[in-house]
Amino acid sequence: MLTRLIRLASAAFLFIIPVAQAQTLPAWDKVPLAKGHDKPDLVLTGTVSRADYQRNVSVPFDVPEGVTRIGVEYEYSRPDGKTVINLGLFEGSHFRGWSGSNKKSVVIDENNATPSFIAGPVGGRRWSLDLGVSFIDEGATSRYTARIWFWRPGDVPAASTFSPEPLATGSRWYRGDFHLHTGHSDGFCTSHRGRNIPCPLYRTADAALAAHLDFVTITDHNNVALYNSMRELQPYYDDLLMIPGREMTTEQGHANIFGTTEYVDHRLGEKSMPDMKTMIAASHDAGALFSINHPGSPTDYRCRGCGWSAPEETYAMTDAIEVMNASNLWKQLGGGDAGQDIAIWERQIAKGRRITAIGGSDDHDVELGRLGVGFPTTLVHADTLSERAILDAVKAGHVMIDMTGKPGLSLDLTVRADGRQGLIGDNFALPAGKRVVMDFAIGGATGRKLVGFVDGVPSDALSIEHIEGAQQHAVLQWPSDGQRHWIRFELRDGTSRLLMTNPIYVNY
Repeated sequence: MLTRLIRLASAAFLFIIPVAQAQTLPAWDKVPLAKGHDKPDLVLTGTVSRADYQRNVSVPFDVPEGVTRIGVEYEYSRPDGKTVINLGLFEGSHFRGWSGSNKKSVVIDENNATPSFIAGPVGGRRWSLDLGVSFIDEGATSRYTARIWFWRPGDVPAASTFSPEPLATGSRWYRGDFHLHTGHSDGFCTSHRGRNIPCPLYRTADAALAAHLDFVTITDHNNVALYNSMRELQPYYDDLLMIPGREMTTEQGHANIFGTTEYVDHRLGEKSMPDMKTMIAASHDAGALFSINHPGSPTDYRCRGCGWSAPEETYAMTDAIEVMNASNLWKQLGGGDAGQDIAIWERQIAKGRRITAIGGSDDHDVELGRLGVGFPTTLVHADTLSERAILDAVKAGHVMIDMTGKPGLSLDLTVRADGRQGLIGDNFALPAGKRVVMDFAIGGATGRKLVGFVDGVPSDALSIEHIEGAQQHAVLQWPSDGQRHWIRFELRDGTSRLLMTNPIYVNY
């Protein structure tokens, strides 16, 4: 009897805690909506009574051609306090899932679905709710409401693909890794019994939290199967934003696309995807950002198609370039130069192209520790920890790269010019004689140096040879000549890069 009372008390205690926390945690049991698409496309209502007890009530609805995802939010009244109506879905005669009574929202995509539901074709079909009336009292009538949203190609999330709300709010630098592999392509780890096996995605999520990251993009080669795992894991990892990604692995180079679960054909040279320009355009049409990976890598037997050999004009179409990954940093650890991809990116900036520099570990082994996931870490200045805010900030260039892969080093920079204030990545129209004023807050860099570059050339006037103290404030200025220029900064320890910013643009 005593044991039973302890169990009941423990159960009551465990029930109370989530209620208190729910006010501050992001919602999980709602449909993630598309940007600009708040109102449901369909609202289905009706009633069930005792006559439907222990029956399955079918409620049909049609999904138009071209729809790639449906989201269903479902609720019902409980006039007797006991009614239970479970939710299932059928597509024609095909069973597409049944949740019991543990969730009130369902998302089904062509490539992923809420756990207990089945991904697959969506549009141009007759669907039906399958309402399983598990219990309802004599004389009771329950009213149900199902709100249904349709996603179409190119829709982007208002918040995130796998979360209906931001995981955190507040304008700050969020830490993440834009290039990660799991067992859905060629990521491996050690099994419980010591074998080398395709690594489950949750191991990468755990490694990201150990590396103090706020977000990850999982970018398995040419694959969309990973999105099922991400949709399942995101409610559990409510302190780590999961952004859908994919590495388009071609003979002319590798590139990541971020922010879509739609399939974009990776088979470069096929009739459906004749050239790289078409692939980039198709990625943008799907609502994704396009980022070139490790552009200076070899493209021979050492790394098949890894370097960027696509036509020069494709650079003008891309949103970002991975200028730093773990392979480059391993060179730096061995005393070499990690900057070959930075040089490729700088040549494009010099041509007037505002392409954001990002980092990504390209991790294939979660057991590398600090030299794996989050090495390097990309810092993105965004208003919220959501997919939309992070990717919009990348597009805007509000990005730095921390090559140390661990917290402790920090750089914040406020830019003022001709009455306007901005951030790293912003463009300032500035006539000759006006000044750019850069206000720095540098942390954890005692004894290191800040190197400023103007148009890719080191500038003594924008550099600090020896940073004093754990926290240093500094103000540097640069006079405009009315022409186009770009200014960026690096924190260095000797010749080793510790952190780099994206440019401040002048008259771009």
